[in-house]
Amino acid sequence: MQTTETTENGNETTQTEEVIQFLSFTVSNETFGIDLLFVHEILRPAFITRIPNVEEYVLGVINLRGEIIPIVDLKKKFDQGFTTIGKSSRIIVLEYNSKRFGLIVEEVKQVIKILKNSISAINNQLSLAFNHMIDYVGRSGDLIVLIIDLKKLITLE
Repeated sequence: MQTTETTENGNETTQTEEVIQFLSFTVSNETFGIDLLFVHEILRPAFITRIPNVEEYVLGVINLRGEIIPIVDLKKKFDQGFTTIGKSSRIIVLEYNSKRFGLIVEEVKQVIKILKNSISAINNQLSLAFNHMIDYVGRSGDLIVLIIDLKKLITLE
């Protein structure tokens, strides 16, 4: 996004404000965002094969065109029960550090653009269930988006 300013001597200067794009989605009626650069694709829920002896929030794996992708239930990860699979549920396939995994969410909303200067660090008063994976909150118009830190999500896997 560009803004134009007029200096004291009447010259116009153009400044570019950095815009970051996020895929927004809902979990437990909260709006979350993941940097669009990490989103590989969005799928309708598919058959998930359970695997034994994994964390409760790992629902299992899917076969995505010959590649085995682990699926994480974010709602369970946030310790708020399991996601109920409905018409609007989706699997967001992410790629981070050359590894792919899926997040099952209640609903994918849209791609939103947030100005970098309207992203703020959170304080520790945010719900503890979210706090260990969320460092920033972004604002796009009236919408407040909790931004998931994939680095923290991956290290917890």
